[in-house]
Amino acid sequence: MKRLQERGTKGALHADRSIIAALITLLATLAMVVPLGLGALSANRANAADGQGETASAKPVLYKLLAYNDKIDSYQDELRMDFVLRVKHRAFDPQCQNGDDSSAYGTQSCTLSFFYEFEGETNKTHYRRLRYMQTIPSDSSDPNNPTTIANPSAGAVKWAYNQDEYFTVHKVINSGLYDFLVISIEGDLSYGDKNDNRQYYQTGGYPQPLNLYAVVGPQNTLTCGSSQWSYGDNDCNDFHAESLTGLGDTVSNITAEQDKNIKLYMGDCYANDPDRCSGPASFVGWDNYPPLWSGHQANWGLVTDYGLSVDLGNNQSQPYSPGVAPPKSFFVFWFNVRGRSNTCSKTDSYYYQWVGLKNSQWMPVDSLTPKPVLVGNKQQISQNNRMTTSWGIQYNVATNNPDNSGVQSSNIAQPATGPANELNVNAANPTGPQAKDGSIDFKRIKEREGFDGYFKLVTWPVTRNMNDTGTSNNCTVNPEVYNPMKAGLAGITDNMDDAQKVRNLDTGWTIDTAFYKFDVPRPSDPTITSVENGVNSPWDPSGSVYTSKLNPVVSGECTPSNDAARPNTVTLYGEDPNNAFKEGQGKNGEDLVKSSDSWGFKLGETECKPDSTSKQGGSWQIQDDNKQYPSPDPGNKYNGYRRYHAWVTESASGFGLTSFFSNIKTAYFVSNEKVPDGKLSVTVPHTKNGNLPANSVVSFKGEVSPINTAWTSGKLGITDSSMAISMKQNAATDWTSLVTTPIGTFQRNSAINASSTYTDPASGSVLKVVKTAASTWSWTLNIPVGKFNGYNGDDKTEKYDFRVVMTNPMNVPSDPALINRKVDITPTTLSLARFDVAQVAGKAYKYVNGSKKVPETKGTVVHIIWPDNTSTDVTVGDQGSWQTSPPEGIKQGVFTVQVSSDDAESTDSASGNFRGGNESALKSYTLESRPIISSLPFAGGWPLSVLKILLMLALGLAGFVACLRNKRESRY
Repeated sequence: MKRLQERGTKGALHADRSIIAALITLLATLAMVVPLGLGALSANRANAADGQGETASAKPVLYKLLAYNDKIDSYQDELRMDFVLRVKHRAFDPQCQNGDDSSAYGTQSCTLSFFYEFEGETNKTHYRRLRYMQTIPSDSSDPNNPTTIANPSAGAVKWAYNQDEYFTVHKVINSGLYDFLVISIEGDLSYGDKNDNRQYYQTGGYPQPLNLYAVVGPQNTLTCGSSQWSYGDNDCNDFHAESLTGLGDTVSNITAEQDKNIKLYMGDCYANDPDRCSGPASFVGWDNYPPLWSGHQANWGLVTDYGLSVDLGNNQSQPYSPGVAPPKSFFVFWFNVRGRSNTCSKTDSYYYQWVGLKNSQWMPVDSLTPKPVLVGNKQQISQNNRMTTSWGIQYNVATNNPDNSGVQSSNIAQPATGPANELNVNAANPTGPQAKDGSIDFKRIKEREGFDGYFKLVTWPVTRNMNDTGTSNNCTVNPEVYNPMKAGLAGITDNMDDAQKVRNLDTGWTIDTAFYKFDVPRPSDPTITSVENGVNSPWDPSGSVYTSKLNPVVSGECTPSNDAARPNTVTLYGEDPNNAFKEGQGKNGEDLVKSSDSWGFKLGETECKPDSTSKQGGSWQIQDDNKQYPSPDPGNKYNGYRRYHAWVTESASGFGLTSFFSNIKTAYFVSNEKVPDGKLSVTVPHTKNGNLPANSVVSFKGEVSPINTAWTSGKLGITDSSMAISMKQNAATDWTSLVTTPIGTFQRNSAINASSTYTDPASGSVLKVVKTAASTWSWTLNIPVGKFNGYNGDDKTEKYDFRVVMTNPMNVPSDPALINRKVDITPTTLSLARFDVAQVAGKAYKYVNGSKKVPETKGTVVHIIWPDNTSTDVTVGDQGSWQTSPPEGIKQGVFTVQVSSDDAESTDSASGNFRGGNESALKSYTLESRPIISSLPFAGGWPLSVLKILLMLALGLAGFVACLRNKRESRY
């Protein structure tokens, strides 16, 4: 029973183990699959609209209405607008199919479109679509397509010559997730010229809706009549507004949503009440009315960025510099449709003022018109003040020769003093930006006064009673319309509050507009000041730093928001190696299309926090945790690099404007080098016949596989680790530097067998480095023998340590690789104390420091060649002494003697046998014969028989003494 229980328990345990194993397998599988899925998701995020596109709204939003003729005469009804539209980044391609190319009908590929109510309340289903006119140059000019824009200047001229229904995009300004499109519109309207309803004739115009829709994306859901509204058709008499719902978030009503309707000025007074009239109006140019320098409507959205040229006829032209609007670019023309007894009907003068955007706020152009300028006098002008209809007014405009100075003849009375050019302020400011010919230098204005680059001329009427003969205006009826200055509604000043500025500008009529290098105001750029590196090494001149951290903290300075509840945010990006940072991302420059498509990978974002120690007032830091790089990017790795830049996004405006990118900083990731390869050897030269051969060197050899190798990529360069070789005599305390490899010795991309040679100027050592494999270099250092001159007879002075150290670019050394070797290069010599046919003997020694004799090392070989050409090798004993006997039978004759000292590097690696070391000079001697004294006793040469006799006598004497001792002992 117990065994059965045990078996059951074991079975249960086995089952549990099987389940656990299965769970472990499942978890392991998930551990592999989930990261892959997340990696793929991360990759998709990185590839979608620069990594962040999924968070951007597709809805086009009106960012800034720059200018708008929202007061429209029913006979001269024209739609004119300059504005900035925010769209999702890259939602619009400015090089899409041109709408002004007649062959483009039905093949339009532009995703951006505008359509609007054509007749207002008269016919609410009649809509007109604006076609796109390309004024931004194509990547390349197509000579077969006359609509292709070859350069920005041609685009500016093309728009200045336009007189038909088009919109154009002057500039695409990228700011984070969005593009801000700078747009001008010129289009027709067709409001009713007469109406039985009395309210249409109210003073100051009758409010009318003007639904102007912007669409970014497909428009195939729009319905005209019973079918789809074809993109190639710019007119629809039966538009179905309910079809707008099919566009989703890709459409917005940029006028109605901003409460930007118009006021309709009827071209006639009310038939049933001739004194009920809309009031004075300013003519809005159309076609060639008036005839400006281009012959068309150059006064609206004039782009001066590139310079314009005026045709003088007879194949002559007058060019103007970039930023300058030529003469006859702008005009003002007031008229007054009045009834038979209207008390305020005499409009013989007006105010005008040039204003511009500065940090997105309207400010007067102080160098032109710091306050509104009054033009005209009390002279009565009968022609335009006796009009009962505005029909045909364009013909009066055409004959009045308008220019930058305004109409010069019967429209408005001339100033009592000053030049005849009414809009020319040169007389008041002769050194200002307006020349005598009326041309205006907007470049000078922008650069000296800090404007954003957009300017408009606004005008206000001055109307008096017909019978007024005094100097003061006594018209009291509707001053907002007839005489805005009396109500304080004409002109703006620097210190006027924003609400009053808006009211005054809305009261006036905007007639002329111009651009010069316009840009939207952005937050201040952040600065990268530090990349964590562990050793606090400084930036090099290229803006890079070496770091041993693969997940460094990047930090810097920023400008905090003025609204603490809506802080500025800093976002850090790491470069995508496959889409490198483009130069010039820190400014718009001359780009008409600013598309920051090389943002890189988003690494994180943080609030710009106030910091009193920061020059910009704030600071930030974000860690590159090396986890934000999607597959297949391997992330940060040693012997690699990452470039960083950042920008600030503001939240106060609600539009999420970003700054330009910060400075670019590069982190080179450097690992600590390991101990160099231990394959070291030392080859020592030896004396031959008593002397070292010419140019002898001690060769130190080895291999090395540096982790940090040099390579270049564009303007980037990563320094390699350096190899430092030094040596130290065992008796010394300090190391002697022999060579340190110069920068770039170990090139990552160098070819196999590529070699380099370097001579150290201090030590005279010559290093040769050869690449033998993908990451391995062999090296040989030839050291002059003069570096080994400290031998004094002590073994420690004849032995040396040789050392190799790798030092990474952060100046952190590896542990050394060492080898200890005897360097015996001191010549040896010998002296003979005896050389006869019986014995040859002597000493082997070295001279140290000139005269000191040092015995040769025990074991050193003395090589003797006898007169019969046989040889004997004898080893040196203590104190350098040695001896040997000539072979039997050697007679007198010449023999030679030579010493070959031992050396650790001089053995045969295969057999281990001695191969010879330092050789002494070869000396020759003559064997001497045996001397006569050799036969005398104790002379070393007695005959053998004599020795035998002496031996026997000694033995006999010893025996006799022993016998005597025995006898004496026996007596007792």
